[in-house]
Formats: sequence, structure tokens, C-alpha cells
Amino acid sequence: MSEKAANDEARLEAKEAEVLEEAERVSAELEAARAELESLKEKYIRLLADFDNYRKRSAEALDAAKAEGRMEVLRAVLPILDDLERALAHAETHPDAVVEGVQKIKDAFLRTLTGLGVEEVPGAGEAFDPRYHEAIGVVEDEEEGRVAEVYQKGFRVGEKLVRPARVSVTKKKA
Repeated sequence: MSEKAANDEARLEAKEAEVLEEAERVSAELEAARAELESLKEKYIRLLADFDNYRKRSAEALDAAKAEGRMEVLRAVLPILDDLERALAHAETHPDAVVEGVQKIKDAFLRTLTGLGVEEVPGAGEAFDPRYHEAIGVVEDEEEGRVAEVYQKGFRVGEKLVRPARVSVTKKKA
């Protein structure tokens, strides 16, 4: 073999070794990337399952809080029902005391509402506010835009309206 052929073969073998080394390096990188991808897939599946469990726990907690809220209201209102039943039981024997008893029950009920954070919407003489009042009539007066009469009381909890007050509103005389 000639010296040139031997040099070419040596260069070819060196190039082949270099290509094999690069192929091994790329193969190792590919395996590392596959392992990382598999690890990330597992992490994603765990996170997805954790989030689904969180969503379910949150829904259960919300349902439990709603049920507890209803129970709190019922515990507050049931004594008023008891008072009404007692008033009706005594109505036949003491009819003159019924009005006084019903007034006391109404006062107790209003105290219960206050304890639950319920406030009465401002009524007669106050400025008409469409957020809290429902106008069902108009009355002529010296001043415009005031509540003249309340036909049905309104209630709110903070700024959230439970029921608007049904009112008549003043309109300036022509």
C-alpha cells in the first residue's frame, strides 16, 4: 500500500471514529432528552391529578359552607316559629294579648335579622335610590325624588340587596 493510500485510510478511520463518537454523543443526548420528557410527562400527570383533587375538595368545601350557612339561618329563625306557635296557642284564651305577643315576635325577628347582618333599606323621607328602592307610585309634593311612603320594607346585607323596598316617590308639584 502506498503512503498516500495509508494516509487516506488513516484519515478515513479517524473521520469514522469522529463520526462514531459524535453519533454516540447525540445518542446519549437523545436518551437524556427522552428521560427528561418522560419525567416531565409524569410530573404533568401528577399535577393534573392534584389539581383535579383540589377542584373536588374546593367544591365539597363550598357545598359544606353553604349547608352550614343554611343551618345557621335555620337555627336563628326556628325560635321565632316556636314563638308564633305559642302565640297562636294562647290566642283563644287571651285574644287581647295576641297583638302584643306578635309585636314582640316581630321585634325578636328583626333582632335576628340584624344578628345575621341584615339591614333595613332606608324608607320614608329619604332620597329615592334605585339601587335599593322600587317605585310603584308617584305622589306630588314640594320636593322631588324623596320616598313618600313605604309599602313593603326592603333589606340588604352590606351593599348587596336582599329585597328592594317598594315605595311611592315624590314628584314636584307642577
